[in-house]
Amino acid sequence: MKKIKQGNLTHRSKYLFKNMGILAVSNFSSKILVFLLVPLYTSVLSTDEYGTYDLIISTITLVWPILTANIVDAVLRFSLEKSYDKKEIASTGIKYVSGSVVIVGIVLLLLHFYDIFPRLNGLKTYIFLYYVFYVFNQYFAQLAKGLERVKDMGIAGVVSTIVMIASNIFFLVVLKKGLIGFFIANILAQAIPTIYYFIRLKFWGMLTRIKKVSHLEKEMLFYCVPLICTTLGWWVNSTADKYTVAIMCGVAANGLLSVSYKIPSIISTLQGIFTQAWQISAIKEYGEASSESFYGKTFSYLNVAMSSACTFLILLSRPLAHILYSNDFYNAWRFVPFLLISTVLNSASGFVGPILSAKKDSKSLALSAVYGACANIILNIILVYFMGTQGATIATVISSYLIYYIRVRAAKNEFIVNEYWRVLLTWILLVVQAGLEIYLKAWYAEIAIIIIIIIINKKIIKDMLRILFKIF
Repeated sequence: MKKIKQGNLTHRSKYLFKNMGILAVSNFSSKILVFLLVPLYTSVLSTDEYGTYDLIISTITLVWPILTANIVDAVLRFSLEKSYDKKEIASTGIKYVSGSVVIVGIVLLLLHFYDIFPRLNGLKTYIFLYYVFYVFNQYFAQLAKGLERVKDMGIAGVVSTIVMIASNIFFLVVLKKGLIGFFIANILAQAIPTIYYFIRLKFWGMLTRIKKVSHLEKEMLFYCVPLICTTLGWWVNSTADKYTVAIMCGVAANGLLSVSYKIPSIISTLQGIFTQAWQISAIKEYGEASSESFYGKTFSYLNVAMSSACTFLILLSRPLAHILYSNDFYNAWRFVPFLLISTVLNSASGFVGPILSAKKDSKSLALSAVYGACANIILNIILVYFMGTQGATIATVISSYLIYYIRVRAAKNEFIVNEYWRVLLTWILLVVQAGLEIYLKAWYAEIAIIIIIIIINKKIIKDMLRILFKIF
């Protein structure tokens, strides 16, 4: 294995951790603090209302990458290369995003005039507004990342949180608007940071007229269209279980499952902070000397951090549920342990993804997503039928690992992980701990597992702490 100079590693790690630090402020505010509002949601909204909202938002996350041709991924990837015209990239992206808004508007009008899905009556205007600001916010965030405007991303996240908290309290507690108020709060949380991005990036000066499909546009589409499968795969892996449970067990059961995702969102938030910073570093470092060593070490650090958070959160599933879940939502704790493990596996997949993006290997990304999605749907139907809602969480774990396995095989020559057995053994121990928490409640055995995981990874933990100490 090639050796990497310690100074070079520290420089690369410092750049990565600097971006992570800025994004941590953004994500902590936009995810963790909002996470603390879960008791408010579960006390004000019924399981049926929360289940309805969750299905609508899940549907939006499904359709927007299709309608936009997943152009935002190309905006990020191509903006990070100096050889491309940033104005043409920005203009190409806005063309597809704006087109998707028109399509959604037409579809919602048809649903209104023909009275299709009467359950959505009174919500269609709010659904449209949420879609508009959601897709534009996603677009501007990826453009800012591609331009390495990480500080602006951090500020936008803080602004989003302030608006989210204030508007939720105002519309749910003061005005008591229920589901409508919940929608308005989330719309504002998307709209205000979108306006901030528009002003800070001076977006009006970045647009240029594109009369026809340019060579760059074709290149961007060639890269991003296969990634629609990737996005859909992630959507299926995170939301197909909700649809399956809603159909087979009822909307109220889906409300419980949806709320159970709130505790795993702690890990997914940590992973999201890392992935946003890692997308920049992975592409910048690709092809550089000893990049595979840097990638391998970073993967080990990430897995230890995610697995450590997972093992402690599994142990604390029920105490956290007592604090966070009100009324009928408390039973959602049973679904938390396996969802935590799937989040750890997703973080591993999320690590490999940017490396494949740096290679512009969107084919492997798409293939992993397709196989993972198919496995998730099949397993959801079978396991939910025999095991109820818990079957959906197990299906998510299996399909998450399948996605990771396919990706890591495609990128096996791009990064090197020493003593890979530590990774697999840690994941196996997490599965055992989840079973103990759900079915036996053997906390003493869980503590023993936590100690074993720490012992197995103590070498990596020491190395990680040494690097962090040297950086800071």
